[in-house]
Amino acid sequence: MKLYNFWRSGTSHRLRIALNLKGLSTEYVAVHLGKEAHLTDTFKALNPQQLVPALDTGEQVLIQSPAIIEWLEEQYPTPALLPADAGGR
Repeated sequence: MKLYNFWRSGTSHRLRIALNLKGLSTEYVAVHLGKEAHLTDTFKALNPQQLVPALDTGEQVLIQSPAIIEWLEEQYPTPALLPADAGGR
């Protein structure tokens, strides 16, 4: 998996935390927001929203950190990021 992200992005940070808790490694691909790398045609072809993070799974590109974290939880259920029951959450 390739993780397109920027070190100062809060949403990228949230996703890196989830990946770390799951024990998953990704190829880190820096998208420098300060240099507007997210606005290039190359990145737009990868993520039409032109936002970070984006996770390339090899089969699809997932965008928006909450959706990516939900996908990770379904694909890699252990360790779980949240308790299974609503009360525990």
